[in-house]
Order: sequence, then C-alpha cells, then structure tokens
Amino acid sequence: MLSVPKQKLNGQFAMLPMDDVHFGAGSVEKLGTALEQYDVKRAVIITGNSLAQKTDLVAKVEAAAGGRTVGVFSETSQHVPRETVIAAADFARAKNADAIISFGGGTPNDTAKAVTICIAENISEPDGLDAMRIKFEYPDKLEIPSLSADPLPMFGIPTTLSAGEFTFFVGITDRARQVKDLYLDKRITAKCVFLDPDLTLATPERLWLGTGMRAVDHCIEAMCSSTHQPFTDALAYRALDMLVRYLRETKADPNDMAARGQCMVAAWMSVCGLASVSLGLSHGIGHQLGARCDVPHGETSAVMMQHVMKFNLEETRAQQAWVAEAMGVDISAMSEAEAAAAAADEVLKLVRDDLGLPWRLRDVGVTEEDFGGIAKDAMEDLIVASNPRKVESNDQVIDLLRTAW
Repeated sequence: MLSVPKQKLNGQFAMLPMDDVHFGAGSVEKLGTALEQYDVKRAVIITGNSLAQKTDLVAKVEAAAGGRTVGVFSETSQHVPRETVIAAADFARAKNADAIISFGGGTPNDTAKAVTICIAENISEPDGLDAMRIKFEYPDKLEIPSLSADPLPMFGIPTTLSAGEFTFFVGITDRARQVKDLYLDKRITAKCVFLDPDLTLATPERLWLGTGMRAVDHCIEAMCSSTHQPFTDALAYRALDMLVRYLRETKADPNDMAARGQCMVAAWMSVCGLASVSLGLSHGIGHQLGARCDVPHGETSAVMMQHVMKFNLEETRAQQAWVAEAMGVDISAMSEAEAAAAAADEVLKLVRDDLGLPWRLRDVGVTEEDFGGIAKDAMEDLIVASNPRKVESNDQVIDLLRTAW
C-alpha cells in the first residue's frame, strides 16, 4: 500500500451512540430481539411507497419485529421536504410510537431521523424546524442547536448504499427557500442497523449503483480531507477498494448476494469516519443539487466527484495518489503526480463506462440557469467551508458547475 506523507497528528475520533450492527443474509430476523432489548412495544415503520406498495418486504420487516410495530408511514419524499417530515411526525404521535424504524434508502432514513427531532422538540409545523437547523455564514460563523430532550430510539434497515443510517446528521429541504438544511445531534444516531442483502433485490439498479457512488464519494472526501487521520484513512481505503470491485460485480450479476452484502458493509465503513473528519465541495454542492434540481444524492456524487478532485488536486496530491491505488490503478511505475492525476480519470471510468451512470449535469436535468442559485446555496453549506482547497467565491463554484455540465 502506498504510504502517505507523515503528518503531525492532532484531532479526535467521535464514537457515536450506536450499539449494534447486524450484517449478512437474514440479519433482519434479529430485529424483534433488538426491539425487546430497548423495551419497544409501539414502533412505527417509516418507508417509501415503492417498498410498501410494490413488494412484500414491509410485511417481512413487520414479521421480524415480532408484533412490536403499530403502523407504517410510506409517504416519504425524495430530499426530505419539511412538510413530509411533519406528516410523518404527526403519524408517529397519533400511534403513540415509542420507537422509529427506517426501512429503505436515504429518504426514509433521513425522514425517520427528522421525525425523532420533531417529536423531541414538539415541532408540529414546518416553520418550527427553523429553530433546530444549523445556521452557517461563510466562512466560519456557525450555530448548531442541541435537542432539549432525548429522541425516540431509532433502528435502521437500509436497502441502498448511501449509509445515512450510520450518521448523526440529517438533511431536510425547505421548499420555500429551495435549500437543504442540515440538523445534527449525536442522539439521533440509530441504536441498531441491519444490513441484510436479501432485502435489497427490489432496489432499482440505478438507485443501488448511484448510492454506491455516494459511498465512494464518502471514501474519497474522507481520504482527501484536510483533517484526515490514520483510523479513518484505513476504513476509507479498504471501503473504496471493496466498493469499486463489488459495485462492478453487482452490475454484472444483480443476484450475486455475496457481492451485495460486501457493498453494504463497505458503505458502512465509508461513513464510519464522517463524524471525525471534514468533508468538502462534492458533498456541499450535492446537497443543493438535490434541493434545487431534484437530483438524487448518489448521482450528484457520480457527476461532481471527478471535477472536485481536479479542483482540489494541488492540495491533495499525495492523498489522490492513494485514492488511485485503492481503486485498483497500478501506480508502481508512476510518479506521485501521475498517480494523483489518474484518480479522477478512474472515477470517470467507473461511473460512465463500468456502471453506466450519468456523468454530466446536463444528464440529470440541471440547466445553466440553475448555476447561480446552486452556488449561492452551496456557499452557505458549512461543508463547503471545510473543502481542502479554500473556495473563495460563488464564481468558483459556478465555474466548476460549468465544467461538470
């Protein structure tokens, strides 16, 4: 493995209050025991309409819960608009829920986390969420509200690879402002997560692969972070190596359950360090591409990642050489500069040629008229402020969007 330059270590690693992760085929059968451990009797399942109406998987989750669920809310909406969060919270209150189970992709998971915030803070109107959102003014004015009461326990059962079940933050879209706001509190971390590949076969291929690229983005921005550290480097390197192999294998054979399970564990590993390292421009732009242009999160990463890597190249040359190695590039005869330059090209090859995902902004419905609003909103996202290369202006973001278009 390529050695990154020695750095003077100074930082921390945050342990989130998650108790258990169960992985492997059939692992969801342990849900009932987990609920019993927390004395849960009235859990509400939050999921999406496709899973609820087009599959029998919600019934399987209810059965695995062993009679400890009291209802299913399936009216979630992509990018988690405030109105949907309030509707889900009202549903959970009406059922007198004592726990929340998220089942599905990033949308049900973020909705579930947002519901725990609303119930803890007695928020019953969309505007009530203003009091709890992170407020940031570029470059360093930051306010992070804290919950005034402990939230309901949450349990995560993902069917995609975005891995939001392992984080303690949530993005909620304010449709009036066309902005995705961030909310953060360690206590909204899921108590248990169940990575069961048997539940993922109904996940559309483009969603599976797209969220896999989101996990790849987690790895690359963690490895290239200005606050990267050995523990998170090791997780991200190994996860990236696994993802590029097993995403290709699930593309070639969607019924390869071993490869699907490996992807799920790799996605988990990709976010393990995100509470402890700063991210950057790919995630920051991605948040606003979703809120303003309705681009799925995985596809924002598929489109923007290579361009952000090139933007950050001078500041992250050694780390990007390491990225190339993790992705399977033979860098043994390359200089560091050559290896680093190969990393973004390898990302493009993976996205466009191997996985068949969209790789330009024009392919995901973004127009040049959107650039100004996206740039403005991105500059108000605290993640952009931690990009390895300082982002000086809206115009820099617009130039990057033009390159990606």
